[in-house]
Amino acid sequence: MDFVAEAATHTRFDWRVRSLASDFMLEDTWEFPYEFSAKDGVDLHLFQKNAIVPMMNNIYDGSLAGMLFRVRKIFGAIFRIDNNLNNLPIPGCLEKSLRDRLQESDLEKDMPERAMDISTRDYMNFRPVYTFADETLHELSNATEHALMHYAWSPSGEGKWKVRLAVYIKHRTAFSVLYMNCIRPFRHFVVYPHIFRKCMEHWEARKVVE
Repeated sequence: MDFVAEAATHTRFDWRVRSLASDFMLEDTWEFPYEFSAKDGVDLHLFQKNAIVPMMNNIYDGSLAGMLFRVRKIFGAIFRIDNNLNNLPIPGCLEKSLRDRLQESDLEKDMPERAMDISTRDYMNFRPVYTFADETLHELSNATEHALMHYAWSPSGEGKWKVRLAVYIKHRTAFSVLYMNCIRPFRHFVVYPHIFRKCMEHWEARKVVE
């Protein structure tokens, strides 16, 4: 099953991240295969709670993807990539967090009490930037890059919606560019397909329980 989405599925909508992080590069766009209608009683936050959060809580499983995450953790420790986790300015900027760019109108829409807890408390310590009704943004920074993870409750036509993911990157070093290019095949053919399948397993298990 192919979870990759065309970039246009993200860029044709005026998501807040597009203006908030206009200096970042859109790295990847993905989508779940589900289409939801109003009668399904599902929204972005329900899906995140029942599919994405439990997947992140078990990210270091016995799969090949889980092994790659563990290898990355060791690699980061050896080369001290994560020593200043979430403590460096955004590359080329003074702000350490995208939250510093939020306007009053954004803060009025923000629902921090509904923010996903998708941090693994180690090098994948993703912090929430904002949690709106139809989109959420998390960030992570280390010695090589500042990365953004955006989930959207995205219209797919005929009164239906899909949950779509966009990943943004701002490189801090030339090594980061090389590193991201080198791991692209692993991301596209191993890591993301695995985490999307695990999310689907958790979502389907929820429906069975109900």
